[in-house]
Amino acid sequence: MFVELLDKLRCPNRHGDSPLVATATRTVDRRIIEGTLGCPVCHAEFRVRNGAVEFGGDPGAAGPAAIAVTTEEILRLGALLGLDERGGVYVLDVGGAPFIHGLAGLSPASRFIAFSGSDRVEGAGIVITGRATVLPLAKGCARGIAVDDTAPALLRSAVEALAPLGRLVAPAAAIVPDGIAVLARDDRQW
Repeated sequence: MFVELLDKLRCPNRHGDSPLVATATRTVDRRIIEGTLGCPVCHAEFRVRNGAVEFGGDPGAAGPAAIAVTTEEILRLGALLGLDERGGVYVLDVGGAPFIHGLAGLSPASRFIAFSGSDRVEGAGIVITGRATVLPLAKGCARGIAVDDTAPALLRSAVEALAPLGRLVAPAAAIVPDGIAVLARDDRQW
């Protein structure tokens, strides 16, 4: 877990917004390998193991069928997310996590947060294994978010985590949340 992205994470429990506090038992360079993230409001603790943060839940429960990581698919997802040379923080759910390495090659100034069933996602600054019913992210922290789930609470939390003019990519079957204008849609995503 890249320490400089820690301020992008929040407790998934319902209460006032507060950054999580990290206690590291093992670090390498600027990455927490083993430790704990704690919420100063509700005192919940989230384990960091093998560099990945465990928020609980099953990150693969709503995942789509795997899509081959090809140059065409990397460029497609990058375009949908609005990825460019300015950089920023981008969040990818289980189905998008395998694309992070390719997306990082397109925009080296960007940082990525991955939800994954694995603690290893090449190119991700933070890997989250497991997920509550909302994204554990700070308000306005991400330029782009790609989710696999259609749950309204998850989509609302994604909207809150988007920066102004940020991009949300969701399954075609998902109901478009208030405040989101659909710029593109196909049979897989909008």
